[in-house]
Amino acid sequence: MNPDLRAELLRRAARDQEARRQAERDWEPVAAVDAENLPWLQQVIAETGWPGRSLVGEDGAHAAWLLAQHADRDPAFQRACLTLMTEAAGQGEASPSEVAYLTDRVLLAEGQPQEYGTQLAGRDGRWQPRQLRDPGTVDQRRATAGLGPIADYLAGMASQLGPPKPAEISCADCGATIAVWLPDPGEEQDITCPDCGWTTTVWVSDSAEPPDGARS
Repeated sequence: MNPDLRAELLRRAARDQEARRQAERDWEPVAAVDAENLPWLQQVIAETGWPGRSLVGEDGAHAAWLLAQHADRDPAFQRACLTLMTEAAGQGEASPSEVAYLTDRVLLAEGQPQEYGTQLAGRDGRWQPRQLRDPGTVDQRRATAGLGPIADYLAGMASQLGPPKPAEISCADCGATIAVWLPDPGEEQDITCPDCGWTTTVWVSDSAEPPDGARS
């Protein structure tokens, strides 16, 4: 056991979560925390390998996953973390369900559909999985990772986060407020003002973070 590494992981994970609790009001602290955690985690893994349960305890291993889950600035490193964490889970050093969350994160960043439906988007007043491979068999895949049915997950997230709300933008011509369900990160969507017919294209940065269970 490495108590100093465990303590630092927990400290950084606590800051990660606190910043995300404030994200609706101000996203800049989230970006700052992530930018600070990324090189630190890279150095830790270069020196020690994946921080598993034997090295940093159950809570420290969870904290390491959380930092990797939010290492979106470096997709190649995030993919490397997934490889290491998958190997660790096979040895009982990491959680299979947390591997599933990181798998979905990495796949979507690579432009592929997710496997377990952990990454969500607001659509028409409901939380829905983003691009998902073979939705009809997702519960089978989730069960192998120790996750409950997708319907229960969506209901739990709706209870935790409340119903999603559309974004609002102002029409450049008439000033009317337009409600918009934003596209997935990296995608574009054409919108039209219902009052005057003005049109524009909206998009979401690839760095935008979708809702998932990583905050809890």
